[in-house]
Amino acid sequence: MKFLKKTIGGSIGGYMLRFITSAVLVIGAWNPMEFSIYHYVVNANNPMDAWNILLGVIWVIFLMTLSIATFKALGLVGKVIFLIFAGALAYLSLQEGWVSLESPESIQWFVLIALSMLGGFGLSGAIFWRRLTGQVVTDEALDVDGT
Repeated sequence: MKFLKKTIGGSIGGYMLRFITSAVLVIGAWNPMEFSIYHYVVNANNPMDAWNILLGVIWVIFLMTLSIATFKALGLVGKVIFLIFAGALAYLSLQEGWVSLESPESIQWFVLIALSMLGGFGLSGAIFWRRLTGQVVTDEALDVDGT
């Protein structure tokens, strides 16, 4: 366990927290069990109620923040690696019978879990990269005055 901690940096609990945060945001937005923000707003007595709209807007802001952080942290190479990993996992899931092509619900859950994993990897991507390569990931931004 010490080797793993030294290699990837941070704590396993920290990575699990990032994955759980991603899963709550992704699965909480929509899921086949119909226990989600989407279903709450659509099935409300008044979907256009200000509270429902505010809740939806806040959830979209959280999802967009997760998406931007993930895509910036992973970059093109990270996205390609994740797609290859998700494809291999999908093939394995079909082969072992964990996911059935006849069951739309199982495919939906697989996609939701894969998106949650992508978000979790993205939130941890900069930490992994720094520990493996020694390079710090930074964003280039214009100064306040625009120069």
